[in-house]
Amino acid sequence: MTAPEAAPEELRVAATEIAAYLQQLQREGVGVRLSGPHGQSLSSRIVALDTAADLIGLDIAADPDAISQSLVAEGEITAVAYLSAIKLQFELDAPVLVSSDQGAVLRAALPTRLYRFQRRQSFRVQPAGSTYPRVVLPGDTQPGRALRVLDISIGGVALALPPDFMPLPPGRPASGLVLELDRLTALRIALLPHHISPIGGEDGANGGMLQLGCAFVDLDAAVTRSLQVYVDQTQKRRRLLKLDA
Repeated sequence: MTAPEAAPEELRVAATEIAAYLQQLQREGVGVRLSGPHGQSLSSRIVALDTAADLIGLDIAADPDAISQSLVAEGEITAVAYLSAIKLQFELDAPVLVSSDQGAVLRAALPTRLYRFQRRQSFRVQPAGSTYPRVVLPGDTQPGRALRVLDISIGGVALALPPDFMPLPPGRPASGLVLELDRLTALRIALLPHHISPIGGEDGANGGMLQLGCAFVDLDAAVTRSLQVYVDQTQKRRRLLKLDA
């Protein structure tokens, strides 16, 4: 089960937008996943929202194992929901279990912080530089043993390979790698190579260079946060460059 992502302040939604996101989740009946610090989780949905009373209510009727009682007892509940291509994450403050005509409801104060993540599969960016980011192979410090990143997302990377150099065979997990986002940021990662394709099409353009698509494997929270911030800031810079062009 995937744990809630680390939530950097750069991805925090403005306070004036929180209620609008919650209202959309309620209006569309979007499922909300509730998770505790020790791995317990429960499906729910927003059934009550009162901004004047500072109140949110989530339906947890389908709780045969009484997980909700454990979540409330632990006192730390993270809520995650998806709206199209974005993921929303917030904490439930002062949660309380109450009974209603429809069944059990988890009530809490409206969240004061809500974070917005772009979903991995639809948020891939191309770096602006020619040197960074790059993936350094284990035990190698020579520049020729670092693979240039063609594009990157929270889910994985596409790497540039010379035609006669295949250090990461597809289908075989590779650990001990270092992803250098810039001169100061180096992240230890593991990759699962998936597929190889020519860069520039099948006509042999780009000197026979190949593109290797890889997925990240078992990223920890700190690395996930650094990647999310990098991808988000890269997209923002590219958007500003387009506006100035």
